[in-house]
Amino acid sequence: MKVNYAGTVSLSTVDWRGRAAITIFFRGCPLRCPYCQNHPHLHGSNPVELDFVKEQIRKSKPFVSAVVFSGGEPLMHDAIVPLAEFAREMKLTIGIHTNGCYPEMVSKLVNLKLVDKIFIDIKAPPEDTELYGKVTGCVESEAVKETPEQITTSVIKTLEIVDSCGLKLELRTTLIRDFIGSPQEIANIAAWISGHIKNKEVTYVLQQGIPEYSLQENLRNMRALERGELYELGRIARRFIENVRIRTRENGEEIISDSV
Repeated sequence: MKVNYAGTVSLSTVDWRGRAAITIFFRGCPLRCPYCQNHPHLHGSNPVELDFVKEQIRKSKPFVSAVVFSGGEPLMHDAIVPLAEFAREMKLTIGIHTNGCYPEMVSKLVNLKLVDKIFIDIKAPPEDTELYGKVTGCVESEAVKETPEQITTSVIKTLEIVDSCGLKLELRTTLIRDFIGSPQEIANIAAWISGHIKNKEVTYVLQQGIPEYSLQENLRNMRALERGELYELGRIARRFIENVRIRTRENGEEIISDSV
């Protein structure tokens, strides 16, 4: 079996906060989010042997406690199953970054006990299919084959699977000025999470998008939201969700509390 391989970060402390992890990046993604900062990984082919990636994990094992599979979109690849099995053999905890479009693969990994934490991008309010279509590139890119309705249905199913099995869950929204992340949009996303996710320990993270790295050129000259702006948006989300954080270049990760 081959892996459509995009690269490895041998030691990361940011892809799973609180853990030292090796992060494996896969190529390919069914979406074309205009603000995507990993867009070099969205397409193309770089097949490598499964054993090559296993060796990357083996070499990092003395220095890490976890492996994170990211991309692109790791769950569109069957190779994630044997790689997760190998990580389990190495006694590593397993995290997955996903856009939520592959509930069947999530279910398979859950049933095989091959995942410990899932990080899901919740890109807009799931009930707002028009906005979700805009944010995932359905309008601008012919590369996106699914409709906004199909995408949101898959995301909701993925969330239901993860929520029902007790896995650790982190939801993230990337914010780009005048594109996604208005106060009302954040309130709508947070209210949806509060109303649909039973696990009240879920973490919701607002991520500072860096427009200059965007896939879509007309976003690259936008001014990034400042730390203070994200904090105020975090306080809006905090009205609905207990565990809210923001991530910025300026201050890293911060917990939103009632006291500030």
